Formats: sequence, C-alpha cells, structure tokens
Amino acid sequence: MIPSRKAWIFGLILGLIGVVATLSPYGYALEEGLGLHLLFQLRGAQPPPEDVVVVALDRQSSKQLDLPMEPRNWPRTVHARLINRLHDAGAAMIVFDLIFNEPQTPETDAALEQAMARAGNVILAQSIVDETIKVADPQGATTANVNIEKMVPPIQPLADAALAQAPFPVPRVPVKLSRYWTFKPGSGDVPTLPVVAFCAFSSDAFYALSTLVSQVRTEAKRHSGLLPSDASQADLVLAIRAMRDLFQSEAQLGPMAMHVLQQSGDADNPGEMTRRMASLIWLNQSDNNHYLNFYGPAGTIRTVPYFRMISDKTGADRPQDLQGKAVFVGQTESYWPKAKDGFFTVYAREGAVDISGVEIAATAFANLIEGKRVEPLGVPVQMAVVFMWGIAVALVSYQLPAGAAAAAGFFLSIVYLFGALVRFKMAGAWFPVVIPLFFMWPAGFFTTLVWKYRTVSRERRTIRQAFGYYLPNQVVDQLARNIDAIHEERQAVYSICLFTDAEKYTNLSESMDPESLTALMNRYYEAIFKPIRGNGGVVLQVIGDSVLSLWTASRPDPALKSKACKAALAVAEAVERFNQNDDNPSLPTRIGMHAGDVVLGNIGAMDHFEYRPVGDIVNTASRLEGLNKYLGTRILTSDAVVGELERLNNRFVGRFVFKGKTQPVKVYELAPHDEADERQRTFAWRHFGEGLQAFEQQAWDRAGDAFEKACGRNGGDGPSAFYLRLCHRYRQTPPGSDWDGTVRLHRK
Repeated sequence: MIPSRKAWIFGLILGLIGVVATLSPYGYALEEGLGLHLLFQLRGAQPPPEDVVVVALDRQSSKQLDLPMEPRNWPRTVHARLINRLHDAGAAMIVFDLIFNEPQTPETDAALEQAMARAGNVILAQSIVDETIKVADPQGATTANVNIEKMVPPIQPLADAALAQAPFPVPRVPVKLSRYWTFKPGSGDVPTLPVVAFCAFSSDAFYALSTLVSQVRTEAKRHSGLLPSDASQADLVLAIRAMRDLFQSEAQLGPMAMHVLQQSGDADNPGEMTRRMASLIWLNQSDNNHYLNFYGPAGTIRTVPYFRMISDKTGADRPQDLQGKAVFVGQTESYWPKAKDGFFTVYAREGAVDISGVEIAATAFANLIEGKRVEPLGVPVQMAVVFMWGIAVALVSYQLPAGAAAAAGFFLSIVYLFGALVRFKMAGAWFPVVIPLFFMWPAGFFTTLVWKYRTVSRERRTIRQAFGYYLPNQVVDQLARNIDAIHEERQAVYSICLFTDAEKYTNLSESMDPESLTALMNRYYEAIFKPIRGNGGVVLQVIGDSVLSLWTASRPDPALKSKACKAALAVAEAVERFNQNDDNPSLPTRIGMHAGDVVLGNIGAMDHFEYRPVGDIVNTASRLEGLNKYLGTRILTSDAVVGELERLNNRFVGRFVFKGKTQPVKVYELAPHDEADERQRTFAWRHFGEGLQAFEQQAWDRAGDAFEKACGRNGGDGPSAFYLRLCHRYRQTPPGSDWDGTVRLHRK
C-alpha cells in the first residue's frame, strides 16, 4: 500500500514538531527527568568495577568505636589508623570526601599528617565558598558586587602531606542529581575530586598519553613529562590542567590521538591501558559537565563500615582484598539515616535512602576507570532519529485502520524502546524516549484518528442528510456505522408512546387533489413535529394522518414523562392554531399516551425492514387515542404516564378494558391550564368525579344526576355524557354484583 500524500505531509509535520520539542529546554528537561530515569530503571543495577571500595562513616561505626555522632568531630588519630590499615592492605589510592580545613589538637593533626605522608597516595577534598568582592571607584564608592568562588584547602600540614586536593561540588536536593563536573567552571576549571583520583590512579595511562601526544604533535614534546614519578601534589593538579588546556586549545588533537590509539591496539578488545587512555582523551577534549552512569541504588558499590576496616580482629570482620584498589572514605546516607549528605537520583524511591556524596564521587571515578558513561546522542543524530520516528508514526497511523494502527504503533514503540535500552546498556548511548514514545506516538495516533473521524463524519453527515428525512437520527447513525448489523439492532427500553390521529382526514383526502393534500399535511406535520422534538421526543412513524412518537430511557423517569405531557399539550395548542388559519381546513386531532417496556429496533425480513417499537404500549396508546372519540376528549393518557406527576391539569376518567385485552387501564384526561375555561372545567370535573364515584358504586340515579349537572354547561362534558349513557343502559341491564366499575369496550 503506497502512502498517500496527506500521510507524508503529516509525517513531515509530526517529525518537525518532535525535533523542535526534543531540542527545546522543556523537552530536554523531560528527557533528563523522565527518559533517563526510565532507561536506568529498565536497565537495572549493573556490577561496579572491583577497583573501587567505599569506607563508610556510619552510625554503627560511631557506636562501635565510641565516637561522636558527628563525623567531623572524630579524632584524626582514627583516620590516621585507617590510612595505615589501608596502606598496609595495598590500597592504591585513598580519597577522603571529608573536609579538614579546621585544626584539631596538634597530636591528632600530626598523627594524620604522618599517616598520609607514609602512604603517599591520599587525596583530600577541598570546600568551595562563595565570596562577594566589592568594586569601588577612585573615590572609594562601591560600584558593583562581584561574586566569586573561593577554594578552601585543608589545613596546611595535611595539604602538604596529601598527594593532591580537589573539590567535588554537586547539585543538592530537591534537584535530581544526574550529572557531575569534571572541571569546575567558575573556579578556573580546576579538576574535581573524581578526575584527580582517576589521573593519579591511572598514572601509567597518563604517562602513555603524554608520550602519544608528543608523537601526534611534535611541538608538544614539552608535555611528554607532565607527570614525573616523583611529582608533588601541585605537579599532579598542574599536569592535569596543562593536559586539558592543550586538548581544549587544539580541537583536532583529541580525534588525532584517539585515531593513533585505536590503530596501535585491538579496537574490538581494548586492554585496560587502552581503555584508560581513551577515557583520558575523552575527559580532556569534552566539556566539563557529564552524566553519571549509576550502577544501582545506594550501596551498589562495595561499601564497608569504617569500624571493620580498623578493627584489630582478623578474618571475615577485616577485609584484606584491597590490593591495587581505590578506596573512597566518607559519610554514607545508606548507613547513616539522619545524615545530610544524600542525593536524590534516578534510583531514589519511597522507603529507600539516597545515594551519598562519597558514593557519587566513587561512581564518577568508576565511570572514568571503565570508560562507561552516559552520553546523549549528538544533535544531528537526535534530529534524524526523532524526525524519522515522526514519519514512521504518521504513516502507520494514517494508512492502517485504528485497531491495526494502535497494535502496530505499540509494537514499533516496544522495538524503539528495546533498541534504545540495548544501546544504553551496551554503550551508554542515551536515545530520547519521552518525546517520541509518550508525546509523538499518542499525538500522531490520535491526530490521525481525529482526522479519519472527521472524514467519516462528513460521510455520515451526507447519509444523515439523505436519510434523516425518513428515519430517526439514531437509526441513521446506526446504519452509517454498520448497515450489516441491521438484523441485530434491537434493544429493550422503557418508552413513553404518544399517538395522534386527525379527524376528517378520510373525507378531506377524497375532496382534495394529491398535491394540495400533500402540501396541507406537510404544514400539519410541521405544526405537530416542532413541539414533539422541542420536548425531546422522536417522531418515529407517520402513517396517513397518524403520528407515532417516543421518549425512551433505560428506566422510568418522571422528568421524561413530564416532557411527554408537555409535548402532548403543545401539540394540541399547535393544532388549534393550525385550524384557526383560514388557509387550512380544520383537522381536529386526538392524542393518546401510554408508557412501558418495548423492544425498539429494525423489524422485518429479507430485504425490507422498518424501525419501530414492538410492544403492548404502542397498541394501548393507539386505543387511548381512539377512546377520545367516545369520551369527547382530545388528550387521554394512562396512569403509567401521569400517575407520579404533580401540577398537571388532569382528571381520572375511569378504568377501561380495550377490545381484545384482559387487563384494565386507568385513563386520565389531560387538559391545558386555560384560565378562560378553568371555572367551567372545575364545575364539570367536580360533578363528574362525584358521578364516577356513584357509578362505580352502581348508584345509577345519583350518578346520572351528577353527570347531568356536569353536562349542563356550554354544550356538555364529553366523559359525563359517555357515562350518562352507560347509566341509562345499566339501569335496565345491571353489570352484576362483582362489577368493579371497569368499562369494557367492544369496539376500537
């Protein structure tokens, strides 16, 4: 199936919208806050490198060692003891994520200094403080305030004894931590704690990279000895900054060095030295803000309580496998629930602790060691991926039916997410997932769905316009949806049936030509249809001069009954106005109403069907309409319609059993609130009620007197005249002692 031009146009539009949304700050924030979170959760925890160990300053160690609850108040002799134990165990690097910028006692400071000097591989953390400097004019007046970041080093003896010192600033909660600085902007691009630890830990790779740089750039030979074996801490930090400055100043140096490195080794299976050199090249040529490749929730990196490391016990309580490892020492949230050094990350969840600052530093260090990092796709690649995804979504959604499009879109989304997850897990490649899967796909699917719906709606409107003159709107809708289901389109509903019939129509049809009769009846039906539809009714059938209308609901509804009664009164008024028009012959109209359950649907067989109700209420409504002829009334309704309604001008006119039926129907006359006739009606209805009560008691004389009084004003009362005739008959032929007042009709 060749995609249509509209599908291609929509695909181009959707792709462009997706590209703009993905590259916008809001889209980027969504991908970082939700998309990256989803990829980490689907990937699950990963084993961290064995080269990294965290020693935790925790509450348990505080109790075991009988030390203060606040780690900064621990005597530095304890840290000296830890350094000696780690050095003796063969630790290659010891990194303290603790601040030692205030002196303790001379004895404790000296003990820590001696231990650090003996180990020769201790790196300390620096703190950063914001400082405001006032800028003054020649007259001494302040013209501006300049905020600068100032490094606060450890106390001098400890700073001199350390291999290096570096800051490790990271964002604080409630911001979700996902990135870290390799070189701190605003502080002279000083290398941060994980970078300094990595370069010191990978000194062989650093030497090798210096040599490689001298080969690639002969005039850079002065950098070949950037890190001599006897380098001081100042030499280390300066060497790191010098290396970065060189890579940053010459954009082609990084790609050239990487090319030479790949040519010299096995690209498919690089060794540890090659991996670390590649990581150093990436570190120096990239920007200073990078995403952390988390290994899992808090405690995923091997973490040992502080007290176990300095315990005098041997065996399981004393880990000995630290040979050649980098040990990070710091306060851990996972072991110290009340600590304030935890960070909200992608693995944060209710009931779990946040990852601590020292574990963040260890994670960044481990990422550099393994060369495994999280990197967003480049802007051109992102644009291509999102744009092609938009076209694919549009083509699938537009070309396939809704159900097939939903299934195909779901399948494609799973394939896309699986591919993104595989690339994320294998190479740390971060594909956008939120915008493509949760915005573009729903937007594309539902937009095309609406688009198709509008097209189908136009077709249905054409069908409705053509058939709406002959069938109720709901039937036209059903046929437009599925004409093949015409046999099954039936439903049992509660319905109020209104039946009308015009007097003198037979004589009128004989005296008028067909065209004139048609025009007359169209005006007549217009007068009737308006009040029916205006009160929520459906004109279902027109047969000759008769009209069948329905009000349907799932269950009896007084409000629906009230609307039907209002419609009946409005029809009577409309017919009265119609008859008063000199251009129209008089067509007095009788109305019958009944309510109950019916089956409403397409009734017929073979190739001919009619949409109509099937049930006793239709026939009973017709009989009630016919009863008007005998009672001299215009609107008759059953108790099923008016029995629960108040504020209606109606009267009970008796119980009747229609011809062919066995069950009596309570019948009421419905009349408008006509003030001109109200007094006369009240008089007649009062005497009629007295007469009907006597009639049911077989008191024929008393009933007859009451009916005669009701008939005595202005030409008589129709129901009273009817019962007066029955009284004369029953005087001669009484109905029997078990008679309950029900009138049996022997004619329709």
